[in-house]
Amino acid sequence: MHRRSSDLPYIARTLMPREINANATMAVALGALEGGVVGVVVKNQFDAVADPAWVNLCVALVAGAPAAANMASLWLSGLAEGRDKTAWISGLMTLTALFLMLMALAPMNTLGLVLITIAMILARLAWAGVITLRAAIWRANFPRHVRARITGRITVIYSVIIAITAAGIGVALSWWSESWRLIFPLAGALGLVAAWAYQRTRIRYGARLRRSEQAQRVDRQGGQFRASLRILVDDRWYRRYMLTMFAFGSGNLMVIALLVILLSEQFGFSRFEQVLITTTLPLVTLAIFTPIWARRLDAVHILDYRARQAWMFVLALGLFTAASISALNLLFWIGAMAMGVAFAGGKLGWNLGHNDFASDDQSTLYMGIHVTLTGIRGLLAPLAGVLVYQLLEAHSPGLGRWVLLFPFTLTLGGAVTFVILARLRRLEQTPQKTDHA
Repeated sequence: MHRRSSDLPYIARTLMPREINANATMAVALGALEGGVVGVVVKNQFDAVADPAWVNLCVALVAGAPAAANMASLWLSGLAEGRDKTAWISGLMTLTALFLMLMALAPMNTLGLVLITIAMILARLAWAGVITLRAAIWRANFPRHVRARITGRITVIYSVIIAITAAGIGVALSWWSESWRLIFPLAGALGLVAAWAYQRTRIRYGARLRRSEQAQRVDRQGGQFRASLRILVDDRWYRRYMLTMFAFGSGNLMVIALLVILLSEQFGFSRFEQVLITTTLPLVTLAIFTPIWARRLDAVHILDYRARQAWMFVLALGLFTAASISALNLLFWIGAMAMGVAFAGGKLGWNLGHNDFASDDQSTLYMGIHVTLTGIRGLLAPLAGVLVYQLLEAHSPGLGRWVLLFPFTLTLGGAVTFVILARLRRLEQTPQKTDHA
């Protein structure tokens, strides 16, 4: 049965509203920093002033930036280790907002294309640090048996606001193509308010956590990078999980950039429709289905969870692939909704899955490994997808519509592997029966 707020532990009831309020305010800024939104701005605003191949490359970079920025997570978590994580998060939120505001100053030329791309990457780098450090706060403040549901509530509110913001930007772009120059600074200002508000967040047993991390830092040889490699060598189940996530996630992460290009170049969708398909509609369905996935994640190990949840991504990419090949536009809209259902479960698993492998004092390090590997594939996967698209189009105009078979195959392979890993883990944990005479 679904737990009401009054059924949650007292500490969770006390601290959750502050997390919700800060994340809700910050969500407006993040709505403007969605890869799909900025990708649409870059594609439609700069296509006429820069070489189309370079514009598509920048679309890949900005669409992949939310994931690629996670490469800095280990470095940022290392800097914040043993220190006040609330202050660090507040500072990184401030940087996120300031870089968003800087994007509005990009001139309409090749230099502006470079500026908006770099500012987007820097904004998402700062936010990647927030995600990594925030995971440790959520682990400290929210017990395991309700953590996914609490995270789910935060995610629902956060996603709805991002979806509304993205839709509003889409409408504004259709009305006035340069409206982003006004919207980005306003959204950034709200991000600054959220950063100020987050300073009041408390961490349960925060002093003890800092002392534990400081002691671990003194004892550790070679810093966080070597410690991360040691974890991947010693923890074989986490290593298997990360390897599978790399292939599986690479397929998912190249889709948004490819959709922005396909919807614009191949199918002539309007700016508003592009934003709806790549950002708003997936986020709306994400908000609806997050509570369902949260109850599932609270009940099972992350490998068992992924063995089911991964197939929603397979369905979503299958629909997008069929839509692109058949030119049946309706399938893009259905695929966007399926992608939202998949992301609802995926975001929860991404934020919390490492906790099923890590101890309390290594939680940030495990999360750092996860998000750093996400960053590597977030940089490489969209670029690889756009490169394949460009090669197909160079060979024969219109052949690029088949490009989505590439990410679909990667995602399908990852889903099958999750099923195999979940079964192997259950077999390993099942006590061996012995025969009695």
